[in-house]
Amino acid sequence: MSYKLIMALAGGGPEDAETLTFAAALAVQHGAVVQVLPIHPDAAVDLIALGMTLGTVLSPEMQQSLSEAQSHCQARIDTAARAAAGAVDLAFGDGADGPRMIVHPHSTMPVEDLARALVLADLVVIGQGYLRGPGRDGRVLGQVLLDQRVPVLIARGQPERLTGRIAIAWNGSVEAGRAVHGALPLIARGSDLILLQSGRGELAADGATGIDRLNSWLHLHGAGPGRPVPVTGPSVEAALVQGARDHDVGLLVAGAWGHSRLRQAIFGGATRAFLDDADGPSLLLAH
Repeated sequence: MSYKLIMALAGGGPEDAETLTFAAALAVQHGAVVQVLPIHPDAAVDLIALGMTLGTVLSPEMQQSLSEAQSHCQARIDTAARAAAGAVDLAFGDGADGPRMIVHPHSTMPVEDLARALVLADLVVIGQGYLRGPGRDGRVLGQVLLDQRVPVLIARGQPERLTGRIAIAWNGSVEAGRAVHGALPLIARGSDLILLQSGRGELAADGATGIDRLNSWLHLHGAGPGRPVPVTGPSVEAALVQGARDHDVGLLVAGAWGHSRLRQAIFGGATRAFLDDADGPSLLLAH
């Protein structure tokens, strides 16, 4: 019961250290291969496309400058990955067996390459810092969760906390079930498991029967059981966020975007509350 192919998304900034530290720790723990995918914007391609639209051409000097900037960004990702791997004695570079970390070259078609890379991925790791970086509008996170349906670990704090207390925001929904599936290798290694239950809204709809069914499933997989913990607050999302904090949770497992994206965009919802709680526990999200 472990991850074997983990994708870590890197943007070339200082926030990559958070992503790669978690990915390297998971690789050692699970005997996994981590493939680091550069997903920073390609300014050269964007400007060339803009120039073609406007009927202009970039000067050779400008193209050279942009190319060098892309090379420097790739080099920063490579350096950060080497440092993260070295810190835990993780093999670095090409190879078929884990544990190891491999850095892919930057692509001029990141959306298409990301889709292909995630077809067989067990888990995607993104640091909280990446989500908060300039120009990050959530499209990458949306693509991974909604289009590729790969579970995503939003890394926060220290990776050691992933083996501590874990909480599941359980409401019996399809999205929550997929999140539990995706988090099972982590749940099995946690020191304690709690099931956060709000007395408001859909989280209470399935009641104790839903909890019994979840615990039975966890038992079949050699994990759990989870201890139900009621939480209260002005809203379901506020109750879950505060409950995770009050119980010193290291990882919160939750379904993402259970309602339509339009409704979530307008009203927020639990997923937005989880993502905005930047100083809270790491998140394992699935849709």
